[in-house]
Amino acid sequence: MRRPLNKPSRRKILQGATILAAGTLASPRLRAAERTDVTIIGAGFAGLNAAILLADEGMSVTVLEANNRVGGRAFTADHIYGRPELGAHQIGPYYARIRDMAQRLEVELAAGSNFNAPYTFAIGDTLIRKEEWENHELNKTVGAERTALPSAMQGFYIGKHNPFEGFDDWLEPEAARFDISLAEWLIEKGISKEAMRLVNAGLVAPDASSVSLLTLLQEATRGRLMSGAGDSKGKDRFEQYALASAHVVGGTSRLPEAMARHLGDSVLLNKIVTNIDLSDGGADITCLDGTRYQSDFVISAIPFGPLRRVSITPALGGEQAAAVRHMPYATNSQVHMRLKGEPFWEQDGMDASLWSDGALNIVRQPLDYDGTRNRLVAIGSGKKGERLDQLQPKERGEFVVREIERLRPSTKGKIEVTGIHSWPQYDFVSGCRHSYGPGQVTRFAHEMIKPHHRMHFAGEHTRRLEIGMESAMESGERAAYEILERTV
Repeated sequence: MRRPLNKPSRRKILQGATILAAGTLASPRLRAAERTDVTIIGAGFAGLNAAILLADEGMSVTVLEANNRVGGRAFTADHIYGRPELGAHQIGPYYARIRDMAQRLEVELAAGSNFNAPYTFAIGDTLIRKEEWENHELNKTVGAERTALPSAMQGFYIGKHNPFEGFDDWLEPEAARFDISLAEWLIEKGISKEAMRLVNAGLVAPDASSVSLLTLLQEATRGRLMSGAGDSKGKDRFEQYALASAHVVGGTSRLPEAMARHLGDSVLLNKIVTNIDLSDGGADITCLDGTRYQSDFVISAIPFGPLRRVSITPALGGEQAAAVRHMPYATNSQVHMRLKGEPFWEQDGMDASLWSDGALNIVRQPLDYDGTRNRLVAIGSGKKGERLDQLQPKERGEFVVREIERLRPSTKGKIEVTGIHSWPQYDFVSGCRHSYGPGQVTRFAHEMIKPHHRMHFAGEHTRRLEIGMESAMESGERAAYEILERTV
């Protein structure tokens, strides 16, 4: 029988029965499996949104989260000075699901997001102001490329040659011809050798040869269709919509936390799923601690990286199995720092943030909402992030400080490391985002989201029309409606 969330949970009833029968709490490995209509694996935006939508329709849900917190890659680092956002935080102007959920749960949003000081560019050991770049002797790009800042070279080409006009163009059969490497396409468009080097220096993917152009075109199209809300000149897609976007007051984590509170005791933390058995007309889920959860349906709302470690019976097959085994995830390694002493950017006369073609991708200076400018975050992504992650956290921080001080002597003695974070090394995540390789959109995008017996799939890697946090909400909505349609 379905139950609304404000009624006593089946979990409490079963636990009470166990205590009465045994006179004491039984070992977790001896407890009977608890049963609800749907078990959802993963308490990020996708899993939590699916759970709330299903509960709204009167279905009972259990959400199993392997970590000790909810939110997935939406993570406000309350434990690091300045409470930086380690993952998703920018609520775009058309993120309707995120905004509606915040309003429903009375989570306060405020205007603006992702404000950072402008970039100085480090080419080799030379610092170059953005105003100097076009005519600088170290600008070895060719023709119109010279007008594009190093940080915006990829956007320069995609913005100029993007053929898509609609949200779902990237999923149409004729779009398959763009499911090639970014590098192959850029070469076809006449990119210079130096411009290609700059593109590779700033990528989240390992390099331009290993990422599908098709997914990049989708993201660019979604941004362009935001009714001209942003200023694109020399900016990445996050910076373009900073003014038109919003942020969660107090940190992005406050929204998934509110969603989890709304669901109450339906959300369980520290539940590492090891087995999903779909062989008896339902779902029987076992966790590493021996607890079991039974349901009519299950939604996997976790990245494919951790899903690879789960045994599924009957096993996934075909392209769906291949997607789970082979979906690449991008690296994002972060070193957070606090600034001491006089502003170094006033001393050297350069913009405070830094884009580098060296060991780091960027050193960003966040402009806090109260006007404070006393933090830095160094980010290594792609191969640069992989190299940083070879160092232990303490050595990683020390290396980053030395590199910044080498490039900008005005920072010497003024930087203190306050926190280290790497998404590939963070438990149960595997990377900062999925990153289709060439040919994988055509192979996987349609097949990998098809229900497997009574198992459905959600998560930003299963997105269709949206990007960012909104894509996770969209995917949870889709999975919930797939289940509701099966219960009519």
